[in-house]
Amino acid sequence: MINKIRNNLSIKIGFIIGVIILIIFNLLLLTCYYELYLEKKISDRYQLTINELETHLNTIKEEIKSEDDISEYLNSYIKDKDIEISLLDSNNNVINTFYSKDKINKNKIEYSEIIKFQNEYYLISVSKKRNIINFKIALNVLIFEIINIFILAILGISASNKKILSPIASLSKDFNNYKFGIIPRKRHLRGEIYKLQNDFVDFVNNLEEEKQKQNRIIASISHDIKTPLTSILGYSERLLTNKNLSNETKHKYASTIYNKSLVMKEIVEEFDDYLSCNIKDDKKTEKISIKYLVDYLNQYYKEDLKEKNIEFRVKTNCPNLIINVDLSKFKRVFSNIITNSLRHFDKNKKILNININEQKDDRIIFEIADNGKGCDVEVLDKIFEPLYTTDKSRKISGLGLSICKEIIESHNGTIKAINNKLGGFSIIFTIDVYKED
Repeated sequence: MINKIRNNLSIKIGFIIGVIILIIFNLLLLTCYYELYLEKKISDRYQLTINELETHLNTIKEEIKSEDDISEYLNSYIKDKDIEISLLDSNNNVINTFYSKDKINKNKIEYSEIIKFQNEYYLISVSKKRNIINFKIALNVLIFEIINIFILAILGISASNKKILSPIASLSKDFNNYKFGIIPRKRHLRGEIYKLQNDFVDFVNNLEEEKQKQNRIIASISHDIKTPLTSILGYSERLLTNKNLSNETKHKYASTIYNKSLVMKEIVEEFDDYLSCNIKDDKKTEKISIKYLVDYLNQYYKEDLKEKNIEFRVKTNCPNLIINVDLSKFKRVFSNIITNSLRHFDKNKKILNININEQKDDRIIFEIADNGKGCDVEVLDKIFEPLYTTDKSRKISGLGLSICKEIIESHNGTIKAINNKLGGFSIIFTIDVYKED
């Protein structure tokens, strides 16, 4: 959940940064356009307006020499012109303002000069509405901005295509290829989509590994069933076709068929157990004390193992602690491990110990130790794989230990195998101590 939130924030932040970069780049281009082109156009336009005002003022200065009334002349001069004239006295007080249409209040360009009329000095100011950015300049700016936005859009699309669209297309290609059996590969590139793609690759690899494991299980189960099934078919055919068999021989064949059928039944039941442990259903947990578990193990196994000349002991330093487990599956762990030990005793004095102790991290550690043959160190991590078989020094086949691993891990525990001080083999697993909230 946290990674998903981080990915979403990363995408949003990346989008915001991209937009900001495009805006800044656009402003830089506009600044360059103004400095290199637009400023000169505006300056030339301004200078043309000043020259026009200066021409008006020079005309007024020449023509007013032959006039008797300056105000009357200025009022006559202003007609049909888009300028404004202000007449001020020597103290800079406005005498009158002349305009042909509307008065220009703001945003105007002025040009002023002092003139002498009938031995009096006046300040004449000629103004015109500021119209530096005309339609042509505005159109040029608009065209430049459209081109600018078009270029930035192409750059943005190219960047997004490289950052988003291309990885999405690559991911889609991997999906389609996988339908035809082509395994995708990881890409060592940055980006959220590539992370998603690599997650998909991990998912596919896990799926392929699981399929291979299932195929191995099916092949092994098929092989294990074929062997007794061949014997059953052979002896059954003899019973059906040979009418001259003695009763003793018929009984021998029937016993063989029955025993082979039991072997097949055991194989199927073990496979069913493995499947049930792999189904992610809700565990039917119950709270039990370690003392209850010790009593159960002693009651269920001690007499039976004693008859097999096996010394069996269960010890604990935490009888009052509670664990919350699926009891039927948890009992199956002990059954599978003990059954596995019984297959590999090779000493006259046979020992099987179960030690249950409390750890400092609120976990309980279980050790089931025998003094059997032990196991090669290089295969200790592999014995929990379904149907894994080691060399002759210790043959571990079937699904028993794999079922144990599934059960313990479904209880958030850990499990491992070691060679112990007894010279045999130990399975060690942990379970959390149950505590009331």
